[in-house]
Amino acid sequence: MMMMNLEIPKVKDITVKKVIAFKPDHATSDIIRIFNEYRISSAPVVNDSNEVIGFVSESDSMKCMGNCLFFDEQRNPTVESIMSKKIYSANSEWDIFELDNFFIKNHIRSAPVVDNEGHLIGIVTRRDALLSLQRLLEERSDYKRNLKEPIELSMHQKLMVKLKNY
Repeated sequence: MMMMNLEIPKVKDITVKKVIAFKPDHATSDIIRIFNEYRISSAPVVNDSNEVIGFVSESDSMKCMGNCLFFDEQRNPTVESIMSKKIYSANSEWDIFELDNFFIKNHIRSAPVVDNEGHLIGIVTRRDALLSLQRLLEERSDYKRNLKEPIELSMHQKLMVKLKNY
């Protein structure tokens, strides 16, 4: 999609291809360690075929670990037991505005990007969308700043142009 000669990015243009994902049998303690180590707040859960089967977030982990520590310190459930099975996937062909609406409508901060068979190809976050919008805004500002006012020809100049074209 073009807007005032600006190229509107699509999800595929801002998708992060290097994704941290979990298998269903990962321990929940692994989630917390990896979330903290890589400073992420959510991650997809994939099966052996790399199909997205769930999504796990910081809040899922915090609820689980809080309960585990309070009730039974030896208990360490798997990712499968705490992951959300409702998956909100982003379409790689959406433009940035469709992605923004998707995040807002579903009250989510990140989403896996999957192919037609449900295989994980990347992840996209609100931060990625905001950075893309910032770049668009900066490009638009440059575009407006570089616009020149049209030149108004005097009657004499208009007459000269007409005579020259004969």
